[in-house]
Amino acid sequence: MARVRLGDVAREVRKRTLEGSDLPTVGLEHLDPCEVELTRWDEGVETTFTKGFEKGQVLFGRRRAYLHKAVVAPFNGVCSGDITVIAAGDGLSPRLLPFIIQNDALFKHAVEKSAGSLSPRVKWQGLADFEIELPCIQAQEGLADVLWAAQETKRRYKRLLATCDDVVKSQFGCRGCAA
Repeated sequence: MARVRLGDVAREVRKRTLEGSDLPTVGLEHLDPCEVELTRWDEGVETTFTKGFEKGQVLFGRRRAYLHKAVVAPFNGVCSGDITVIAAGDGLSPRLLPFIIQNDALFKHAVEKSAGSLSPRVKWQGLADFEIELPCIQAQEGLADVLWAAQETKRRYKRLLATCDDVVKSQFGCRGCAA
């Protein structure tokens, strides 16, 4: 394994789109804390956002980093300026990048590098100097396989819990009560 800085194996993406484009829109409110996958966004709304991102890139909530907001984009879209778009570079599996970003050590580092009192923000330069132990690309792919399988299990478990909750509500909920 090699010890590398995040900025050596990933890069900030600074792609601009036309204001008012018809792409899906992602704001900080759509990034769920401690989640790896984006599950909410807006479509067909007017926005002033112009920061573009592509499927597979990581959207990192740079404002109030202590909230642990970082997700992988499931589509191309446009996002808030308070989101840093991160893409894997040479020597880093794009499939592993979301898990490298969404971890306590990186967020602790991000909070330490944040500036501002009311609404602290971290810049890419602060994130780029975060150090990680990185195995060879083949080992990264194997690790990504395991992590994505665990993520799928988590997603299915959440769906099962929601279904069970619906069944309980339908069987034992208040019938005929005035709302």
